[in-house]
Amino acid sequence: MRYIFPVLIMVLFASCVSLKTPKRTDLETWTSPMLIGKYPVRINQIAKSGSARDTVFPITIWYMFKNSEGRDSAELAQATHMELRLVDKKHVSSTLFNGEKALKTDIINGHLKNGYFRKKHNLSLSGIPPFYWALSSNKMQFALGKEKQLYIDQADETNGSILIIMAGTPGFTRSYTVLPYKD
Repeated sequence: MRYIFPVLIMVLFASCVSLKTPKRTDLETWTSPMLIGKYPVRINQIAKSGSARDTVFPITIWYMFKNSEGRDSAELAQATHMELRLVDKKHVSSTLFNGEKALKTDIINGHLKNGYFRKKHNLSLSGIPPFYWALSSNKMQFALGKEKQLYIDQADETNGSILIIMAGTPGFTRSYTVLPYKD
């Protein structure tokens, strides 16, 4: 009985998703403070299909670069682009714009590592273990290419349990290349 709680804690924290770092040779070096660049708020990711039509998935990039909870639907409806700035080695400022007017600014925390800025790991636990709980893990990193393109790598995973029945997602990793915003 005394081993149940330590085993439960190990299971909770051993299920965090791993963020794979692709080998890229065209990364810019970061110097703080610096303007990283201006980028579109949304991009379209195309899933190729061999027999059917290709599927287009709209991705809102802004959600990866914000710290505050909730949706920004009023600001996003007006937004034309966003601007990223490296404030110092542990903070990146992201500002949502409509033309030249700033709509919203957010600061994300993280650190520089091997040419990437790694956002602080977002780990949340809800519920009351061992009866009912859910653990969500989200990791994100981004780098700047030589032609000012933004390389974004993201990983998500969610696990949970109701009494002794455990379930979870297999973990999703995604990579995006975002080209600079053109006025």
